[in-house]
Amino acid sequence: MYKIQLKLIASSFLFALLSCCIISCKKDKADQQPTEQTSLLPKDILSFEFHNSDNSNLNTDYNTSFAGNAITGVLPLGTNLSALKADYTTSKNVVVTVNGQVQTSRVSVNDFRQPVVYTVKAEDGSTKNYTVTITTK
Repeated sequence: MYKIQLKLIASSFLFALLSCCIISCKKDKADQQPTEQTSLLPKDILSFEFHNSDNSNLNTDYNTSFAGNAITGVLPLGTNLSALKADYTTSKNVVVTVNGQVQTSRVSVNDFRQPVVYTVKAEDGSTKNYTVTITTK
């Protein structure tokens, strides 16, 4: 009789333990973050330039080069890099910030004496960083 009760208690315990594991697994799946599709929204800088019409210390327009998320450009020796306005295009429906400050192409002034990180935020909240490094030569 004692062995039967022990088997019954052990079986009940194992059933309860298994039930808890199954329930907790289902809960984890329900609590998952949004699907990958929402995090695949485009958040790209498509072009990045400096125009002489926006920057009085430039005598012509200057393009940059892209290598992944790194953007590089060379401006003439003696160019004041501390206050430049960049002209850039991005994916649709994004917000661009530098150091938490919202940016507007051809309006926002940034100091490019050190690399500047542009953060592009998509509608789903996902972000992509671009590091812009400008030198003079």
